[in-house]
Amino acid sequence: MKSEVKSHMTGEPISIEPDASALAALDLMVEHGIRHLPVIDPSSRVCGVLSFDDLRAALPMAISLGVPLDVEQRGDAAEIAVGEVMTYSPVVIRYDAPLEEAAQLMAEGRFGCLPVVDENGVLDGILSETDLLYALVTMLWAERRTEPAPAPLDLVGALEAERAHLAEQLAAYGRHEQEITETRRDTPLDEAEEGSAREDGFLTEQLAELASRRLRAIDHALERQRRGELAICERCEGRIPDARLRALPGTNLCIRCARELEAQG
Repeated sequence: MKSEVKSHMTGEPISIEPDASALAALDLMVEHGIRHLPVIDPSSRVCGVLSFDDLRAALPMAISLGVPLDVEQRGDAAEIAVGEVMTYSPVVIRYDAPLEEAAQLMAEGRFGCLPVVDENGVLDGILSETDLLYALVTMLWAERRTEPAPAPLDLVGALEAERAHLAEQLAAYGRHEQEITETRRDTPLDEAEEGSAREDGFLTEQLAELASRRLRAIDHALERQRRGELAICERCEGRIPDARLRALPGTNLCIRCARELEAQG
């Protein structure tokens, strides 16, 4: 099966506009733990790429993804615009191009990433060196099919920790609801207190329902992980990015396939 860029790219990438400050770009990189930002025009078409190395070469101070700038340094960085330091007219690739073509472009051009565009030239994703490495691991696993496909340990650990927290929270909601019931039974409430108790009970019920849904989604994700399928899209067999799995742990589709199915109605 031919592997396409859309199956391995990171969808809905963080981007920035050329008139934004270098400080804003650095803040985005630090916040999201990324090293590249597609730069887009008002029509969401790619007009440049800004890398952490670009910022490090251009800014008049030492920068790090782990150490924040002090107040004076932030002022200096805010005076420089993204458009002054970005790479203009970068090489881009279509979402439906073969992954091999993307890898060759990145290797020959020594690019750390490729912005991915749709049929109208609008930013659709980003393909990084890390995405390519994960694609290689996925393909090698697919050839063997004898052991589970790897999923990032930090993602699995985060889901397991969140599941434990949700279970505790649901237990707390249950205890709170029981306390409300016992209070109503043992102590007569006036009209205002009864209204407050009803509102409190409704809120608790709503929170419990949302927590239960999230818990079911995480259980589904962990079951898919046990089968070696957590990060694999069931439709195109490409990779589902970590960010999407953190936001929607119950999903079994990459962002591109989800959009295509939604468009089909």
